[in-house]
Amino acid sequence: MKKIIIVAIIAFIGLSYNSNAQCINEKLSYPIYKTGAALVDQFDTDGKEIVRIEYDLVFTSKESFRNLSADWEYSIIGFADGGVKDLDVKVYEYDDLLDKWTLVAEDASSESYAMATVKPTKDALYKVDVIVYSFNEGYDVARYGLMYVHD
Repeated sequence: MKKIIIVAIIAFIGLSYNSNAQCINEKLSYPIYKTGAALVDQFDTDGKEIVRIEYDLVFTSKESFRNLSADWEYSIIGFADGGVKDLDVKVYEYDDLLDKWTLVAEDASSESYAMATVKPTKDALYKVDVIVYSFNEGYDVARYGLMYVHD
């Protein structure tokens, strides 16, 4: 149910500012921050704790790193501006013994927002890939937001 609320907020806000079309090749950042502010408000209302927020530009993909605790289940939420047609997130756990990253969760939807849930089995370093699989016509760069949230 909570995932449905989060997706509904992102979809509603995305639809409301897609009609105003953020100028991707200009310097307008406010629309993506406005989306993030609505999510922060909803998470606060739901009693969730946001442990990381980032905003950046993405051309194809970006990596984000965070140590996650086995004490919590995390939701990783990615969202993008109106230039993105399909955004996904993939979550990897670092294995010290094997010296490699192992995929532990991913979003495979074809929307401009993504959510993956991970319950770490141990305290470890995690990597989140934010991937743009396709842009809307005329765009080749976008702004995105990423949030790490737990109860």
